[in-house]
Amino acid sequence: MALTIAGLLGAAAGAQALPPAGQVSFSEPSLSPSFAPGIEDYVVRCQNAAVTVQGHATGGWQMAIGNHPFRSGDFSEKVPLGSGRAFAVTVRQGGPPSYLYHVRCLPNLFPTYSFTRYGPVSPKFFAVARGALHYAMIFNSDGVPIWWIRNPTWNARVLSNGNVLWYNPQSFGFEIHRLDGSLIRLLRPVGHPADGHDVQFAANGDHLVGSKVTQSHVDTSAYGGSSDATVTNAELQQVSSGGQLVWDWKTQDHIALAETGRWWPRAIELGYDLVHWNSIQPVGSGSVIASFRHLDAIYKIDKSTGAIVWKLGGTSRPESLAVVGDPFAYTFGGQHDARLLPDGTVTVFDNRTDLGSAPRAVRFQINETTGTATLLQSISDPNVPFSQCCGSARRLANGDWLIDWGSATNHPISGYKPNGQRTFTLTFPARSSYRAEPVPAGAVSAQSLRQAMNARCSSGCF
Repeated sequence: MALTIAGLLGAAAGAQALPPAGQVSFSEPSLSPSFAPGIEDYVVRCQNAAVTVQGHATGGWQMAIGNHPFRSGDFSEKVPLGSGRAFAVTVRQGGPPSYLYHVRCLPNLFPTYSFTRYGPVSPKFFAVARGALHYAMIFNSDGVPIWWIRNPTWNARVLSNGNVLWYNPQSFGFEIHRLDGSLIRLLRPVGHPADGHDVQFAANGDHLVGSKVTQSHVDTSAYGGSSDATVTNAELQQVSSGGQLVWDWKTQDHIALAETGRWWPRAIELGYDLVHWNSIQPVGSGSVIASFRHLDAIYKIDKSTGAIVWKLGGTSRPESLAVVGDPFAYTFGGQHDARLLPDGTVTVFDNRTDLGSAPRAVRFQINETTGTATLLQSISDPNVPFSQCCGSARRLANGDWLIDWGSATNHPISGYKPNGQRTFTLTFPARSSYRAEPVPAGAVSAQSLRQAMNARCSSGCF
């Protein structure tokens, strides 16, 4: 096997054979993943203390661990280490080129995870956030958390310019940060705290965001509720880069109480949360697609008129699309993450909440002329029989999928080929990530992520 290693030291030497695994390796009890010549980045759980690394270099190869000199044979080195800090392992055979590997210590509170790889993995990097433990993380395709930050984070992703965005419940908005953690900008709706489920950007740089808003004196007695209820609706907004309101849309003006449908008992239990908005996506400059969990539906909305162009899923209304090719008569159950793809198709993570069937990632072709939505693709996993909430489904440019199965057992995030064949699974036994977000191609590199961690964690970071 021959390839160029991004960590090559010295002059560029073209394609070079990797060090043979039988002749070169290093290990430490908590090293993850186990050493392989083609994997450059690793982590250990050092408990904020030095680690002892076992080295093996034969067949003319030499190895230097941390700041220790090159050695050959079987040996061990003690490396001072602390949370967030890293050391390098360099191997060579008679001089340059040398191969450089990177090992970083995970903080004590870093969530327990497990990664299994079944084949080639897409995307190269993806971001997740564990809100309960306040970590935003970027994993690479080898299942290594190559970057992280501990902050009150939820719903993290990397932007195309390499900055990182997450929702901070303490600032009631979405924050854009540099990789070193410094704050660039705070995104909020006008007049309300942000709903942390989503924020997206229009082509002109405006942001699209939602808020939870209350409405008083609503008669919900026909649905088992109070005749004088205070209900929670959603308000969607487009806000300029200068913080000015460009567009807003309130669910109470366009969506009837009856559309909450089968969710009424749960909505009442949750304080009359009637719609539960959870994603928004611009469609050109004139429309948006929005998902509402407690309506079991996604809607296309004309921004200039406020009119609903079409509805997919949920209860029927005049704008509802006829669904073609779906084996289920009821299309969605508490769905999340409705996204418009460049080819005009729409992807959705369908939790199938309380419908007695397994969650799935689906892709529909929408035909507004005929008023139809044709199911083109559906991905499910026999290892994931249910998902009560949360999750995401992203179809990548190469046709692969990145799916966060939400609140399923062990909270798996998995990759799939177009035929549904699993390529990897990352699990977090303790608690789920709300979404898994593919990092845009070219937005970051392994080197830029390492450099940011080195700068931020020079004295340790937790």
